[in-house]
Amino acid sequence: MESHTTGPPGRAIGAVAVLCLAFLPALLAALPLTLNGAQQTLGALGRAEMPEGATPSLGWGLAMLGVAALPFVASPVVLVVGRAKHLSWSRAAELSAKVVLGCGLFACLMAALFAGV
Repeated sequence: MESHTTGPPGRAIGAVAVLCLAFLPALLAALPLTLNGAQQTLGALGRAEMPEGATPSLGWGLAMLGVAALPFVASPVVLVVGRAKHLSWSRAAELSAKVVLGCGLFACLMAALFAGV
């Protein structure tokens, strides 16, 4: 009878906790990017009122919506690719956390600079 050990469970739990914390910037940026992106998109399609003097842009609205969704799409993609490359679950979660943090910080930058446009 053989027994296989995959590693300490504490490391995997820690990697998942780090992954959850990496989503904080993305969650912070999601609301302004989503609301303003939807307003820009719907304004360009003629289905939402824009403030006086504002020019709606379909491309800009879709770009804001895409940046808001990027961290949430990137996380499962990196996990799947990491597992396909035979990384351990904890290593794939750590890699995913780094990617999510980078995308989330980029989303925060976009929200801070351009969400009020």
